[in-house]
Amino acid sequence: MKLFEGRTAMVTGAAKNMGKEIALAFARNGANVIVCDYNEEAARETVEEIRALGVEAMLAVCDVRDREKIFAYVAEAVERFGKVDFLVNNAGGSAGLVQKLTRFVEAEPSTLDFVIDTNLKGAMHCTQAVLPSMIARRYGKIINISSIAAICGLYDRVDYAAAKAGLIGMTKALAMEVGEFNICVNSISPGAIARNGKTAEHMTFLGENGHGGTPKDIADTVLFLAYQDYITGENIVVDGGRTLGPGHQKIKK
Repeated sequence: MKLFEGRTAMVTGAAKNMGKEIALAFARNGANVIVCDYNEEAARETVEEIRALGVEAMLAVCDVRDREKIFAYVAEAVERFGKVDFLVNNAGGSAGLVQKLTRFVEAEPSTLDFVIDTNLKGAMHCTQAVLPSMIARRYGKIINISSIAAICGLYDRVDYAAAKAGLIGMTKALAMEVGEFNICVNSISPGAIARNGKTAEHMTFLGENGHGGTPKDIADTVLFLAYQDYITGENIVVDGGRTLGPGHQKIKK
């Protein structure tokens, strides 16, 4: 029997990169997967790859900012699969998605809304949509994908850093509220992770024999949090040591 056989996972931003790898990781371990993404063509490809692994996949084409659609898709998923056991709030991104990276003083209100709504409010919409059925069944795992930007900041991405920090705050507060229902809520803060098959911008910071961050590194951490039942309200940093500070560099003798 596979690790998550009979379970159902919903992954947002699941069409490409980290989200796709997370979705496939659940499928390889026996879970049915709800593939949520606004990129319909790429999301359909992910769905087909999941089905080829012998489990069910449901296509949910929408932007996580669209609360009405999110609730409708979750209702459809609960009707189809009977439940949503795992929610991975992976959808997000900086103002670079709309070519609007600027210093904060110059950021347009519409750009701030886009970044906050995509990274934080979108996760809130998805979480509110799945919580009633999780509470009723007294089981669930919610995993939010934050960023090391929430911990150490990121140049030209003040809005993004703020949104991701809000996601960690949401994680901790929600964990307090839903613990009595056997629901665990945690977050992961990735460092630089390879995208679209390209090498990550920053290689590992812990030695010459390490590797750059990959989507699999994050997917493995997600599966760990989905499996366990006694970790909640935590933020796990997965960054190859990037946030350790300047003291981690080797000293030349």
